[in-house]
Amino acid sequence: MNKDFKQTSRSGSLAWLLQRISAVILFVLLVLHFVTYHFLAQGRAVSYRWVIERAGSWWFPLLQFAFLLAALYHGLNGVWSVLEDYTSNRYWRLVWYSLVVMVGVVLLFVGTLTIVKLYTLKAA
Repeated sequence: MNKDFKQTSRSGSLAWLLQRISAVILFVLLVLHFVTYHFLAQGRAVSYRWVIERAGSWWFPLLQFAFLLAALYHGLNGVWSVLEDYTSNRYWRLVWYSLVVMVGVVLLFVGTLTIVKLYTLKAA
């Protein structure tokens, strides 16, 4: 599989750009996460009960879900970029890509389930 410069640069430039955008989004969400957990706690230790109380508001699960999506995309895109650089065989690239997507779907499911469970605990 021989690629010239144009094919390689075109296919990787969008992933490169999205990686940088997701890094900025992650930074903003990390600051919001830090403010939520450390400044809104007003000097108290963050406990399970405190998290459940916050989970009932509309913005808390939204912030957590956005953080989950951005972190998953950024992390898995980075892993895929490394695997893609070091794997030249088409079969193994497909295997690695399938594994990365599968891990992403499982982590998204588990993370979403956790956020929904926290939100429904407060509602109950």
